[in-house]
Amino acid sequence: MPSIPPNPASPEGWPPSGWPSRRERPRRSPLLTLISVLGVLGALVLAGGLALLVVGRLTAVAAGSGSAASTASRSAGAVAAEADAGELARSLERAHAGVQVDWSAAPAGVLDGLDPGERVDRAPGVLIVETLLGPMMGTGTGITLTPDGLAVTNYHVVEDSSEVFVTVADTGRRHTAVVLGRDAEHDIAVLQIEGAVDLPTVSVSLTPPVRGDEVAAVGNGGGQGYLTAVRGEVLGVDRSIMAASEGSDDYARLTGLVQTEADVVAGYSGGPVVDRDGQVVAVTVAASDGTTAAEVDGFAIPLAVAFGVVEQVLSGEETDTVSIGTDGALGITVTGVDGVVEVWEVAPGSAAERIGLAPGDVVVAIEGRRVGGNASAMSRMVNDRNVGDRISVTWRTPDGVERTAEAVLQEAVVN
Repeated sequence: MPSIPPNPASPEGWPPSGWPSRRERPRRSPLLTLISVLGVLGALVLAGGLALLVVGRLTAVAAGSGSAASTASRSAGAVAAEADAGELARSLERAHAGVQVDWSAAPAGVLDGLDPGERVDRAPGVLIVETLLGPMMGTGTGITLTPDGLAVTNYHVVEDSSEVFVTVADTGRRHTAVVLGRDAEHDIAVLQIEGAVDLPTVSVSLTPPVRGDEVAAVGNGGGQGYLTAVRGEVLGVDRSIMAASEGSDDYARLTGLVQTEADVVAGYSGGPVVDRDGQVVAVTVAASDGTTAAEVDGFAIPLAVAFGVVEQVLSGEETDTVSIGTDGALGITVTGVDGVVEVWEVAPGSAAERIGLAPGDVVVAIEGRRVGGNASAMSRMVNDRNVGDRISVTWRTPDGVERTAEAVLQEAVVN
């Protein structure tokens, strides 16, 4: 079920005119990074389209330092990644020359603004993703894994969308896509591009990035409609962050991330992070909140995690975190407001209407689990179940009466 997005996407005129040229950025200790934006917690933003997710805390976990540690980490990580890689991942390993980034451009990073990025004109396998969310459009980026249209983006890029469209960045050809499955915990969605034939795929490196590597995040920054690359060094790996919708307290934990200096902004979500050879090494998911290069870092999901979700979805077997196909739904739109989950809209004839839910009601619990003010968590409690499942819903009416009823879940009309 959709939650009300806090603000629109795809701003016109991105990047703004008058952004300063790049200059050397000051160095920070990645082990001590804590961005003070939301009170004492700090903030990060998931670099998605319509609704940015704000992250409250960054935790440094097992970040390698020093050349010897980096070399050892690279060696061990490469062996583990190659051992764990599935057939699909191995088939894409150094499949072609990769994304062409202008590494000879002026050094990335500025002191009094964000790096607007260098335009990328050749990026085989990279997609511009657009989604329809009610009356609004969201935007993001994705990568193509097979010529017949298997693709990946972040789940938060397509979450609650009714339609998904992808444009092949190198050709401009636009397709519709369907969500085959998702792992909300790891923020990966697996797409099938409809009518796809002989699509270019990405080329990947199965050697995990380590601290000090130079990389670039490539994506549809700000919904600009073309690709740019923002560069920077890897600051650390195995980072953990807490993320929530902007203006919300619906925090969720993302772990095992790669932290980079790249000035990622909205629209880069789901796009590739590439190494100096143009090979994809990770998938962008988040960025620290800020207005200068000194404040903003990018965060990315390791390839092994993304391919693991793809393989699980293709296996046809759901897990505790991976859902496949159409979700179950109550047929309501909810929003987290003033510490509660309020029903915003109830679809006529829906499962929710049949048990008596109405706009203005507050959802208290699902299957006895209290939801507090976390609309996203409440939605996933429902969406992680199948069509036809029976669930107990407890809610409070505007006049303070608490009710409980059993609903039979219908087919979700959004992703």
